Amino acid sequence: MISVSYASATNQRLDAAKRLLALAQSSEETWLVSSLEGSALFQLRSAFNGLLQEVAQSYALSDCLDVIALASEAEAKQSIIPVLSELKDLMAQPRSWCCLLLKAYQQQLECHLVQSSFDRADLIGSGGDDGAAMQLYLAKLTDLVLRFREESSEY
Repeated sequence: MISVSYASATNQRLDAAKRLLALAQSSEETWLVSSLEGSALFQLRSAFNGLLQEVAQSYALSDCLDVIALASEAEAKQSIIPVLSELKDLMAQPRSWCCLLLKAYQQQLECHLVQSSFDRADLIGSGGDDGAAMQLYLAKLTDLVLRFREESSEY
């Protein structure tokens, strides 16, 4: 088995999400779009976990995929880790891209249907903004990963 670094695995997951979203945008089959976007969501959550693994490895923290636990451990070691501070702040904001990504992943994992707050008769067209939301999650997560790596390389 080939050994892959956390950074490489995170990059692969971000790239897979990007490709799945591109396929979803080019597809005219509604069922396929939904499936591709769901797959992209799993890749995004996996990339999020990969970022946490990169942080834990870089700062000699425990192998944990919980932002709050990692931030607490860093504080106990008197380490200031900007990416963890940012993630902790985002986790405290229910409407942040980070919270929305994690919530969407949980809904997908548990096979919950996303219910609209609008009556179907009030809608001009059908379809959601899942693709746009996924693109936002991808852009924000990619930006966060790149900033973390840039900050890490400065030390």
